[in-house]
Amino acid sequence: MNQDVNSIIEILEKEHNILKEILELCHSKTKFIVENNISALIGQATIEKQKAEEINKLEDLRQGLIAKISNGKSIEITSLDNLVEFCEGKQKQKLIDIKNSISKVVSEIKRVNDLNLRLIQSSLEYIDFMTNLISSYFTDDTTYQKDGQNKITKKNLFDVKL
Repeated sequence: MNQDVNSIIEILEKEHNILKEILELCHSKTKFIVENNISALIGQATIEKQKAEEINKLEDLRQGLIAKISNGKSIEITSLDNLVEFCEGKQKQKLIDIKNSISKVVSEIKRVNDLNLRLIQSSLEYIDFMTNLISSYFTDDTTYQKDGQNKITKKNLFDVKL
């Protein structure tokens, strides 16, 4: 069991490092959203997807090791907290530390992604506003006179009185 737990700890440390890289990518995406750099934003999203795939592979390995430990001990381990209960000494402390570190990074990723979402929504609202403004400028504003002739009024995008 000790070697399997050590392997789980190594996997969790790799996942933690990848999550930190994803956090850096999220911060970069914030910068690219503000700068309206769509191509760089797409590139960051592609790299982020690759990192997520790496984490999925590591998760599969970790789940396999947890299943092996569960079968060997005839106990059901459904979470990292359950695994911590069955460990002792340094392994227990390492598992607790890595779990806390991963939780902090994941919360920070969530916070930055929420900020990015709000920035994107704000940009979309601005685009919608400008589209409506411009399209209303080009609508036909024809009025008919008493003699049946139509009168086309000249529009200005902005009303300015000096």
